[in-house]
Amino acid sequence: MTIPRSSSFSAQLFSATRHPRLLAAATATAAVALAVPLLTAGGNASAASAGRGAPGAGSASGSAAWLDRSLPVATRVDALLHAMTLPEKVGQMDQQLVTTLTDPNGATCADNGFNVPNPSCMQKILVGQNVGSVLAGGTNDPVDTTGKGGTGNTGYDWANEYNIIQSYAIQHSRLHLPLLFGVDAVHGFGHPYQAPLFPQSLGMGATWDPSLAQAGGQVTANALRSTGWNWDFAPVQDLARDPRWGRTYETWSEEPALAEAMGAANITGMQAPGPKGSLPVSATVKHFAGYSQSINGHDRDEALLPLNYLQSTILPSYEAGIDAGADTVMVDSGSINGVPATSSHYLLTDILRNQMHFGGVVISDYQDVTALQTTYHIAADLPGAIAAAVNAGVDMSMQVNDPASWQQAILQDVRTGRISQHRIDQAVGRILTLKFKLGLFDLPCLTDANAPCVDASSADAAVTSGRDQTLKAAQESLVLLRNQNNALPLAAGSHIVVTGPSADSMTNQLGGWSVSWQGVAGAGHVCCMGDPNQIPPGTTVLGGIKSMDPNAVYAPDQATAVADSSSTSAYVVAVGEKAYAEGLGDNPAPALADDQKALISALEATGKPVIVVVIAGRPLGLGPAENANAVLMDFQGSTEAGQAVAQALFGTIDPSGKLPITWASDATTVGGDFNGTAPSPLGDEPKFFDQLPGTGSGAGHAYNPLYPFGYGLSYTSFAVKDLSVAPTASARGGQVTATVTVSNTGSRAGTDIVPLYVAQPVSDQTIAPPQRLVGFTRVDLAAGQSKTVRISFDLRQLAVSQGDIDSAAAPTVQPGAYQVQIDNDDTTPYDVALSTPLTVS
Repeated sequence: MTIPRSSSFSAQLFSATRHPRLLAAATATAAVALAVPLLTAGGNASAASAGRGAPGAGSASGSAAWLDRSLPVATRVDALLHAMTLPEKVGQMDQQLVTTLTDPNGATCADNGFNVPNPSCMQKILVGQNVGSVLAGGTNDPVDTTGKGGTGNTGYDWANEYNIIQSYAIQHSRLHLPLLFGVDAVHGFGHPYQAPLFPQSLGMGATWDPSLAQAGGQVTANALRSTGWNWDFAPVQDLARDPRWGRTYETWSEEPALAEAMGAANITGMQAPGPKGSLPVSATVKHFAGYSQSINGHDRDEALLPLNYLQSTILPSYEAGIDAGADTVMVDSGSINGVPATSSHYLLTDILRNQMHFGGVVISDYQDVTALQTTYHIAADLPGAIAAAVNAGVDMSMQVNDPASWQQAILQDVRTGRISQHRIDQAVGRILTLKFKLGLFDLPCLTDANAPCVDASSADAAVTSGRDQTLKAAQESLVLLRNQNNALPLAAGSHIVVTGPSADSMTNQLGGWSVSWQGVAGAGHVCCMGDPNQIPPGTTVLGGIKSMDPNAVYAPDQATAVADSSSTSAYVVAVGEKAYAEGLGDNPAPALADDQKALISALEATGKPVIVVVIAGRPLGLGPAENANAVLMDFQGSTEAGQAVAQALFGTIDPSGKLPITWASDATTVGGDFNGTAPSPLGDEPKFFDQLPGTGSGAGHAYNPLYPFGYGLSYTSFAVKDLSVAPTASARGGQVTATVTVSNTGSRAGTDIVPLYVAQPVSDQTIAPPQRLVGFTRVDLAAGQSKTVRISFDLRQLAVSQGDIDSAAAPTVQPGAYQVQIDNDDTTPYDVALSTPLTVS
């Protein structure tokens, strides 16, 4: 039975938004009220589909060929392309904000809140403008859809919104085409406020544990698939090359080999098959390419990258994500060498398609196609901007708003020949292939108007699961930077005073992309934070300590903390950064705030042990904290971080994390003359582990960190011996395997992370860094135990772009002599403990 579309349904739905008790009835009715004849698996297309471009190329059973699951995906895509009109095709290339569909004002259909979907806006945008994809922006959290006065922004709400919108698109578009739904889920499904969250990617990098990155991908995917929002705009495969950049915490590491391993594992986990009958999930490698290294540390500012550096250092982490099977790639918002990445044929076609052989969908970042006209001024109008982006290699524009202008402009481009019909079919073919891959043409609501697209009743359970994995990640991500005279672990029965602005702040603990773009309520920004009623469940540092030591005392301010000194065994002071995201986190000299430094100084002046817990998205200038009895780094992001920190402070767990990024020095003055490794004042950036040698004489010009890449202490001690490797390898590539014996020489169990480096004593024309990370392993050891472990790496880790300054060649491995090395775990950079030769021929 077909129930015709009517204005009465629209009135009922929007009455419900004003009167929540009516909402449950309205949304329950939606699947029926929106119903139109559907394409069935064994039947014919509805009469509504007749006419120009109607599904006439049927399978043997007479149904539309693209619904025949027995046919190859390529055949189904081709059949659908032949049935589509040009406006329907170019609509697939347009991604709009979901809030344009939920604007209560059907005349504007603009970004006016993630409300209950408005049938007028869905009709106008999804049917009238043929839009094929929607995204939830960083601040888009759905209202309550239960009709029971809930907080909103639960897994159920996300799934319910999906069901209403997806059902409408399928039932009302001429060919009953399902939509793609995209969202940024960068450290777990960060929007629904009840979801457990992982450390931000830089914290995950500190675990040096790809299996955890894979588990994180799986937990995130299970949450996403349960709600239908199964296109994830993550992970970030940019390198952390400049801590001034506000997105540093979204990267895995400053070193390509670590970023490659963690990103590839995360993508593998995210795209792994879910439970039987559930939707697949797609990952996105972003931001292609070189986004993280602008000339001044600011987000989205220009980058000047020599092409040999781009090829040798910047591109491999993206390529690892592509090799892991990532379905989609998002383009860098900035410009490289004066050319916007969004319009770079060299990046998006010559390198991405032809060199890396990527076959999936390329999507722009937020409004970046339009920016070619409005910001970069390389196009005079929107048609010119679209032509530049599409011809460079962009398949889908994250256009965000005004779909009518997109349709008009791109159709004009095709009519005038600026974009070929072949290029349109190529882009749309990739998008449709992704839709088939994501199971959208197998949704139950495609063939049964009364069936929900996803089971919203099970979404809450899926979204809130995985807390055991987030706790494990938080535990492994902790990096012990300082532990003078074994100040840690704290003795049982100690009288602990806990203080500091981050001791009991879930806002500071989680950082950005948590509930909302700029974090949980309370971050202090002018906008874009979560609802005060949506604080994620989890454990703060104070909560974790009190759970292990009920006698611990909280001091809310400096005066109270100092006043407790006479009865205090030790202070635990939690300091660091507030939540931020993207450009709002740009900082020319990231450091502890002055009031935090003053608090630490006052506590140190009492003469009692001071344990500093730094909760931040990146390394910070520590000031007086450099002299604290102990310093523990807790990278922002995890809902379970407070529990993990408390376990580390009291010795329940052994800190095992190692820095995935260089911790810059924070000297009060410039070092002595001609001392290249003298500590630098804060802001002498960027410094990174594979910094090339030079002939400079300025103080601090060389690699001079406070704590080098790969550094991290433990409560036990480790030793390495007997490093060996096959003495020769072929420059054509392949695996090289090193073996080394690792021993726990301390009195308690612990986990050692063993980075493996390669040095090239003499290189051919192109300068080699002192060392390159090529591989690593984690080793669990009981006290006194030894294990011989194998660390394998691909010789491609040694590949560089060969030639002179103008070289843009794909990287290859130079034949010659190398040294495979393991360093001592201390604060001296490149402090080699073991070395063995390797000849590449």
